[in-house]
Amino acid sequence: MTRAISRKRAMRWALAFAVPLLSGAGACYPDLEPLDGSCRLIPETELDCRVAGYSEEPQEAGLVAYACIGSMRPDLDRSFVDGVPMGHMCSNEGKLGSGEESYCCTQDVVSCAYDPSYECDPGDVAYECYGNNRPESLNPQLLCSNGTHEGGLYHYCCTGQPVPSPCKENDAVGCSDRLLGFLCEGERRPRGEDYGANRSRADYYQPVCSTAKVAPNPLFKSYCCYMPLPIPEGGTCVPHPFVPGCKPGRFGFSCYGPDDPEQNYPPMVCPEPGFPGTSAEGYDATLYCCDFT
Repeated sequence: MTRAISRKRAMRWALAFAVPLLSGAGACYPDLEPLDGSCRLIPETELDCRVAGYSEEPQEAGLVAYACIGSMRPDLDRSFVDGVPMGHMCSNEGKLGSGEESYCCTQDVVSCAYDPSYECDPGDVAYECYGNNRPESLNPQLLCSNGTHEGGLYHYCCTGQPVPSPCKENDAVGCSDRLLGFLCEGERRPRGEDYGANRSRADYYQPVCSTAKVAPNPLFKSYCCYMPLPIPEGGTCVPHPFVPGCKPGRFGFSCYGPDDPEQNYPPMVCPEPGFPGTSAEGYDATLYCCDFT
């Protein structure tokens, strides 16, 4: 995700708007559906936004509950102060008995703002944040992806209703002791948030994974992955999982500039020269098939 060129970055466009918290008036979403509906504060008896703590009793986390109808959300109060996105962060907690969508939101304005222009998986929403604090530190009801760093800000895809990941760490995959093995169902590839709780989930550190191998159960595929340091400033090589002719277990890359994967990813050795092709994002690039040493 954190690369010189990516599908999300290529599709992302600038958006700046300010929206009153509980009203659709004044909302401006270029090329997006117009907003309708409204939101209301609701008491703890309708939605408990306390979180599990170290004690048996739920703990206050500075969150308040909202119920909304239509396409309104409680976190549409996006604004910028000296280039810092400001707003409320809300976790979608599902429908109430009334049919309204419910949310647990930060009571105070924080240095993150809802960003409907950023592309996330269905069911997730995007936030643009300032600083190194992950969104979960501001709203512990959220579960967010690794951040992508762009222009001094971090971008996250978050959900308040996480589902079990189709990718799990698996020591039986047969990776070297310097790589982590993953077993994934379907076409889903490992992501930073799939790393175990004892692994680094540092923002802008994204896993680089081998070309998939079909597991004994054909519904699953296995991968060997490592978490590299951020590529050098100006680096233009990104992982490409479908380089033609790159055998399972090797690492594919597409490069948009004069550098090669060995320069951007020091553990990589690319014995064959690069060849012209198309990146996974659909851009002209030089393609490589490399080995982890």
